[in-house]
Amino acid sequence: MHRLITLLLPLALISCNNPIKDKIAEERKANEKVVSPEESTVHDLPKDLNEISGITFLNDSVLLAIQDEEGIIFYYNIKQNKIIKKQTFADNNDYEDLVIAGNDIYTITSKGLIHQIKDFESSKPVVKSYKTAFTEKNDIEGLAYDAKNNRLLIAPKEAGLDKDKTTKEIYGFDLKTMTLQSKTVYTIHLSEIEAQFKGDALEESSKKFLKALGNHNMNKVFRSSALTVNEKTGETYILSAINGLILVLTPEGVLKKLIQLSGPEYKQPEGIAFSPMGKLYISNEGGKSGIGNIIELQHEN
Repeated sequence: MHRLITLLLPLALISCNNPIKDKIAEERKANEKVVSPEESTVHDLPKDLNEISGITFLNDSVLLAIQDEEGIIFYYNIKQNKIIKKQTFADNNDYEDLVIAGNDIYTITSKGLIHQIKDFESSKPVVKSYKTAFTEKNDIEGLAYDAKNNRLLIAPKEAGLDKDKTTKEIYGFDLKTMTLQSKTVYTIHLSEIEAQFKGDALEESSKKFLKALGNHNMNKVFRSSALTVNEKTGETYILSAINGLILVLTPEGVLKKLIQLSGPEYKQPEGIAFSPMGKLYISNEGGKSGIGNIIELQHEN
């Protein structure tokens, strides 16, 4: 089932009768880093994927999905709206994300355990596992493939290895040495995210987010749920279920923009991926309704 939803994009209060205010508002809008998708197409998922926690694309028609607690990879045809294959790779665990890198699939648990499914399309794929320095206290949620640097990107939902609650870190896992890199790839200062929402630049649709501002626990502003790399631009997209945000970083780690999600279809955004054609998709757990979904976003790079 597909549903098309159009979202309004007001980001500033503009007075039509004051040319000076109009000019200021236009300049602010031109420099505004907070944007919203213009349209979104919603694909409701079968019940087998109510607890979907991560997605990655095999091709433009088929994506791979993983669920909390199940060591199964689901092959889902997004055009036919059905699961076409299931592939068991390990025992049940708290699996949070997955990604395709070359001929292999990588998955990750909340404790940072990585599974590698080598030659996953062969008749007898080999599964290997790799421990990292992460624990349940880090609560790993995101995994992405950085092809340019031949590494996986790992995003903790909670504090990173340095336990700094004012930042969010993205770590690298070297696919040549199969080890966690000693230096963080990106460090995101939560105060910089908070600063984008101060003043009167946002309207009523942003009040849910603003409730978190001023909270001494900066961890409530942005908590990484998933991440992906736009291969066309090299930018990293980091999803936060709390406050419904996608943070876009340049390859140098500079905040380019924030995409703000709103609407009941974003029940619990837990997965994010680009299709081979460059379309951006978000997956949501079923929540109270018990129906998960995958949403295609219309956005500008």
